[in-house]
Amino acid sequence: MPTQSFLELSDVPEPMFQRLLERSLWHRHNRTYLQTARDRTLGMLFFNPSLRTRTSMELAAQQLGALSTTIIPGQGTWGFAWEEGVPMLGEASEHIKEAIGVLSRYVDAIGVRAFATRVDYEADRSDRALKTIAQFSRVPVINLESAFYHPCQGLADASVMMDHFKGDVSRKKFVLAWCYHPRPLPMAVPHSALLSAARLGMDVTVAAPAGFALDEQVMARAAGIASQHGGSLSETTDMDEAMDGAHVVYAKAWAGRAAYTSADEEAALRHSHEAWRVTENRMKRTDRGVFMHCLPVRRNVVVDDAVLDGNQALHLDQAAYRLHAAKAILEYVWDVLPTST
Repeated sequence: MPTQSFLELSDVPEPMFQRLLERSLWHRHNRTYLQTARDRTLGMLFFNPSLRTRTSMELAAQQLGALSTTIIPGQGTWGFAWEEGVPMLGEASEHIKEAIGVLSRYVDAIGVRAFATRVDYEADRSDRALKTIAQFSRVPVINLESAFYHPCQGLADASVMMDHFKGDVSRKKFVLAWCYHPRPLPMAVPHSALLSAARLGMDVTVAAPAGFALDEQVMARAAGIASQHGGSLSETTDMDEAMDGAHVVYAKAWAGRAAYTSADEEAALRHSHEAWRVTENRMKRTDRGVFMHCLPVRRNVVVDDAVLDGNQALHLDQAAYRLHAAKAILEYVWDVLPTST
């Protein structure tokens, strides 16, 4: 696997993390077309739907002077087999080993979007699909949201908070609030949001009902990162209490662990918490806090119209930062990131 891959933001060394933040902010305030990645090509595999990730990466490549091509497996491509050492007698006509072997001879980086299966927890925890592709690739691989992480979103989130608070985010209260959703969603975005806030030295509170705790290994990692950077990490099952004094409220739905063992049990528990929604009254408990969400968001289910349409909402700026962060990420994996801006 190429050393310049971008699989998880918390794996990026501290000096480079700061450089990525600076560069993302630079792109935000210097919206010019560059040629830093001229003659490069980005190939992207989207096993799952996308609006912001696909558009931001395609445009980022173009605005850096590179080309991009997007592939949606199963739509105009052969079906892929993943298991090794097994006769391919099923519907799949091409093994992922050959698919990535070929693609990585055509392009200079591969972006991959492959959500959690919610079938095998340990396979999802290990990001098996993403890591398999990275193993077979001859070029850097970019995680465009995997089973457990969304580092592109994580960098955009960190960047927009740094911009909004003018670089002064240390010890700000960051609340990651579980919210009701009619469908069981992956943990990738909340994991990356949690890790990014911890790395910024914020005081992070994860508010979620019993049965909806985030992965314990990720939580332990986030606690260590927060401590190293002067922040803290706590958990609560009281959403209202969590809102008190918050500077950032990051709303996100995710499935409970029971989704892997009993989908009906998880659904029943999730539906019993429909009141876990960010409302205008709850935002009034914050310290003039801003509202964040990765999008897409279900209005009046996850968050009320009054919050999304109010002056505390930061979600559209958050989405805009996906483009600026994408440029910094592409410059990083292609080793054309300027040493200073």
